[in-house]
Amino acid sequence: MDGPDTAVTALFSSCSSHSARMRDHCMKNIPSENQIQATAQEVQNLLVSGKRKDALQYAQEGQLWGPALILALQLGDQFYADTVKKMAYCHFKSGSPLRTLCLLIAGQPADVFKPPVGMLNDWQQNLAIITANRTKGDELVITHLGDCLWKERNEVAAAHSCYLVAELNIDPYSESARMCLLGADHLRCPRTFSSPEAIQRTELYEYAKVLGNSQYILLPFQPYKLIYAYMLAEVGKVSDSLKYCQASLKLLKSSGRAPELEAWKQLFSSLEERIRTHQQVDMARILLLQSLLERFSQHLINLCPA
Repeated sequence: MDGPDTAVTALFSSCSSHSARMRDHCMKNIPSENQIQATAQEVQNLLVSGKRKDALQYAQEGQLWGPALILALQLGDQFYADTVKKMAYCHFKSGSPLRTLCLLIAGQPADVFKPPVGMLNDWQQNLAIITANRTKGDELVITHLGDCLWKERNEVAAAHSCYLVAELNIDPYSESARMCLLGADHLRCPRTFSSPEAIQRTELYEYAKVLGNSQYILLPFQPYKLIYAYMLAEVGKVSDSLKYCQASLKLLKSSGRAPELEAWKQLFSSLEERIRTHQQVDMARILLLQSLLERFSQHLINLCPA
């Protein structure tokens, strides 16, 4: 059965499948057929003489990577990792997904970003190949990819995509937080990042989590939900604001009795009460106005001659 990693891979691999960059070849320094033949002959001669390490070195230098990998695997894990690393550097262009995967298999995650430009230019395909071929510690690479996209390219949505794939949490607001609201930059736009759109995106994320676990609560998100309820009331959507408060309270009440949860329950309850009071006052005003209009209409009727 296909899992979430498969869906994520399909999503990001399709994002740039039609880009001009993906039409470029990912390999470099390809030896000619004559060079390959000469290298293979020499590797064979060395192996006939029992010189496996020399044969491995010659195969690496001649970029005869198939036999090189087989020999390295026979010689041990360290030889294998070193050969995969050399193949990644010599055989694949910087930033190509194949180079990224080879370096991760070789246990060299830091080298993936040397240099970082190619990796960032093709971040969707790199993220897809990492997700489809999981290796130990690759979530740190995905997180660093997100950091680079955010800090060097100012691509917040791309960065948050990486953070979500790396399964990072939504954080309370702070300068060290990576995600406060999805798709919003809380560092560059501290006064305006809590937009209705950002809150709605994050609520979809919370909703998806709740579908998997009815007890789930995204605690750092609750202040923004309260802000959103106020936003609805301020633009005249009082009924929607009341329904939003009630839905938020229902979720909070089903998520336990932690002190933080109790505090947010009180705040939502307080806003709900204020909205109800406002609605009651408005209804009283409407009824009073209707009564006055009826009396005025009756007065006009009485003034008219029969």
